[in-house]
Amino acid sequence: MEAVRSYQLMGFWNGAQMALDEYDAQGVPLNIIVRDISNNESKLRRLMEDEELMKKVDLIIGPFFGKLFAIAAHYAKQYEIPIVNPFSRRQDFIEENEFVYKLIPSLEARPAMIAFLAQQNNAFPIIIYGDSTSSDKEMSAYCNYFRKNNIPYMVTPNASTVVDRLHKTKSQFVVTFYDNPAQNLIISRNLLMSEKTDNLTFVVPETWLESKTYDIEYYTKLNLHFFSDYYIDFDGEKVKTFVYDYTQRFGTPPTLKNFAFQGYDITRFFVEFLRNGKDIDLVKTEAIAYPLSFDKSPGGGFENVNVQFLEVKDNVIVPSQD
Repeated sequence: MEAVRSYQLMGFWNGAQMALDEYDAQGVPLNIIVRDISNNESKLRRLMEDEELMKKVDLIIGPFFGKLFAIAAHYAKQYEIPIVNPFSRRQDFIEENEFVYKLIPSLEARPAMIAFLAQQNNAFPIIIYGDSTSSDKEMSAYCNYFRKNNIPYMVTPNASTVVDRLHKTKSQFVVTFYDNPAQNLIISRNLLMSEKTDNLTFVVPETWLESKTYDIEYYTKLNLHFFSDYYIDFDGEKVKTFVYDYTQRFGTPPTLKNFAFQGYDITRFFVEFLRNGKDIDLVKTEAIAYPLSFDKSPGGGFENVNVQFLEVKDNVIVPSQD
């Protein structure tokens, strides 16, 4: 989140306003305080040290930058105010702070889902196509999780080795972390030529879908899957209504990149959180992009565990049916 510019977050606030307008129309009284602190630590500390103001605060969303969020979370713990981190994977935010709600699932949630699906389909070992000496954080998370939980897996940087280890009839998961167009094509062509793709689930980085060199015909043939923090069904009526209303109000369509959908979903969820006496288990909302379901960390805060595992089916992105 450190790379996000402050102006990009206007979409988040716009999305939040769309949610707040719905409550206003229902006559739900809400007092919203908005402060633009950008990346200014001094401004944040002045705000958080205003005890009279903090006595009136029931919930804090943000700051959006990691260094500032750590500071704000420290104050939130002192004041016993729930504080929401929308966009960071950092686990240290929820350690020993029961007031933090972290919305992006940890990287460990991904290998946990792959391991669960492999177990359901008797699809072991899981094959990782990658360099065992790589410093890739996500790949390390997979390997660490599999080792810790005794999940059968293998790592290879060789596309032909991947093909050799595939079973002709047994289900198999192949996970790659390579984000190089040449390597994408090599492994994809090798898999297609092997004629061992009928029972394959090929898990790739989300960025593959943005590649201009990757043949979209491979998506369905290779049963392409990927993880994402968000999913939007643009054919859904609720999404269509939101897009229309947002565009009418702000003169530009909402996108994931400007955080408009996220702003709407997060605001809706945490207003309901307050209305339900700050009991996270009682919150029931219909998300349009950012479904939330929380587990409490032992001795710490809460983390969203709702992982989005998607597949490309007939060149359309849909939730995985595995």
